[in-house]
Amino acid sequence: MAAHQEQKVVDIVLPYVALGDLRRKWRQRETPLDPFLREKVKKFKRVRIPKDKPIRICGSDGGLLAYGVALNEPELMDTLFESIKALPTPKHYKIKGKKRSEYLARHWTVWAKYKLTPFLSKEFLDDREVAEEFFEKNKEVFHRMSGILGQCAPGVFQQFQTYPLPKGLRRLCGAWLGCAVNNGGNNPNQTNIHRDASEAQYGYSGLISCGDYHGGGLILWELEIILETEPGDVVIFQDAVISHSNEEAEGNRSSVVCFTQENVYSYWNREYNMKLRRKERKRSRRVVKGGIVKHS
Repeated sequence: MAAHQEQKVVDIVLPYVALGDLRRKWRQRETPLDPFLREKVKKFKRVRIPKDKPIRICGSDGGLLAYGVALNEPELMDTLFESIKALPTPKHYKIKGKKRSEYLARHWTVWAKYKLTPFLSKEFLDDREVAEEFFEKNKEVFHRMSGILGQCAPGVFQQFQTYPLPKGLRRLCGAWLGCAVNNGGNNPNQTNIHRDASEAQYGYSGLISCGDYHGGGLILWELEIILETEPGDVVIFQDAVISHSNEEAEGNRSSVVCFTQENVYSYWNREYNMKLRRKERKRSRRVVKGGIVKHS
């Protein structure tokens, strides 16, 4: 692992993992984690996000894997945390009948699950008045997070906002279509290891945590790194291709994850001819006689 500081950014390059390889292994479903990584977790590198500069983690191919920034806005974090604590208990907080954690989680978003055309999630519709108030109170947080996305992944930032949505729908979280709100309360158990496989393969999600807590580090399994996040730290990362979970925290911890779903990319491709890099990658490979794979 090589690290150096350049233009007020702390760079970490991981020689043992490449973003391209992770994307090639991507499937739009959960896949098991390599047991070797579970055995090795105690030896993972622990990394803290500096208060005065971003941290950028890249793979051996130069691909951006994760980008962390301390927001340094305690008033915004207090508002975010208080507005999460004030939310009513969600009606449904299981994913396919299985709890992701003991967190009370809700998904307020525009997505295209099980349909060809994007729509508002049922949880948003169930909580519409409360959700709209939440987004209004915290719009500056999502604006700041979107700005960070624009700094570290300008192409994705632009692509997220280029294509329209069906009439009556809008982007709820700045550049992103929506978010998952996780209310840990006073029982901030660690989340189970997972990938957010339904999210954009070539996009980035944004995580921010808030509250009064210690611990709760973000484990990025294939990267063999634990980000020791603090309240107000923003992490932009490829949660669709990187298995992740968080360590147990002490205190009161909540978080918000902003995302755009892969199926919405497919909608934009059908309706507006948006180029899908996953399809371009497949077309660029052809098998010739003798089993040799060539790239066009």
